[in-house]
Amino acid sequence: MHKDNEQMQMNPDFSYEKKKIEFSSGYIFKGKHYRCSIIKYPSLYRNKIRGTENVEIYNFSPRERAVGSIIILHGLGTVNIPFLFWMGSHLASAGLQASVMILPGNYTRTATGSTSGKDFFSPDLRRLIVFWEQAVVDTMTTIDLLQQEKLWWDNNCLFGYCLGGMISTIVNAIDQRINDMILMTVGGNIAKIIWQSPVLKSIRNSLRSGSGKEGYLNDEVKLNARFEEDARAVKLIKSAHELIESDLHPLFKIDPLAYARFSDRKKVTMIEAFFDKTLPIETRKQLWEAFGRPKRYIVPVGHVSWFPFEYALGKFILKKLGIKEARRNLRLLESTKPTME
Repeated sequence: MHKDNEQMQMNPDFSYEKKKIEFSSGYIFKGKHYRCSIIKYPSLYRNKIRGTENVEIYNFSPRERAVGSIIILHGLGTVNIPFLFWMGSHLASAGLQASVMILPGNYTRTATGSTSGKDFFSPDLRRLIVFWEQAVVDTMTTIDLLQQEKLWWDNNCLFGYCLGGMISTIVNAIDQRINDMILMTVGGNIAKIIWQSPVLKSIRNSLRSGSGKEGYLNDEVKLNARFEEDARAVKLIKSAHELIESDLHPLFKIDPLAYARFSDRKKVTMIEAFFDKTLPIETRKQLWEAFGRPKRYIVPVGHVSWFPFEYALGKFILKKLGIKEARRNLRLLESTKPTME
């Protein structure tokens, strides 16, 4: 056992009891070519924190027979969610079963007494791990539910934006039901992200004020050195299960950098924002390398300024899923304003 791990016995637990999922569902609005319902069901994660108990899915269904399925996982906080709702409504109009799942600790699933997105980068290592565990479990049980209701097609894709892409990478390493994965503005190496990302200034203030002693999150030099050591060690590990049971740092064991090697790079596409100031460039490059240098596109935008590229992104997703009909692509240009019918 690594000498620093003697006081840190924290293996992430992504297991849950598989069973029929009881859920509630109701339409909240409809468009010309799609319907949107909100689906809720109790999370099957064992250690959920108050406020995160129910999984919420905004389910965009095409009015005609679906030709594929996509789960969309959003980024940290709430700013990016309207952009992904746009994607859901337009992709459904073009024929995809599109499900936007709200991650625990964010938006309407924020933990009681916390703020949206804060807990994924908490100075409390044990609390932080809980939210990453639940996000992975909730994503896998959402696939269970979609399969149960015959809404998860073999022609499918997991699309993750920022934090959602980090969660997607872990899910894809331990769940064999995902056919394609598209990651947008995603990086690895949580240690560097915590200490260098401009949006995580508040956690750094907490760490400098005395928080984060467990796992030495508060020691930038020591934490980064350990991550460099673990990034070399993980190359000898043969499976995600072996990784979870290893003596690598607990924070590294929920890092997409550790799980990327267990994905088939042929089914991975990375889309990177050239002017991304949220994720340090090294963290993006490291993840790309860890995947084995999959197909990557670098777009001249910032981390959140994607609005002019929505149509191009939607068209790319349809192409990735083998959907080439002109009428479906044209629907990406149509308004998806809800109707009164």
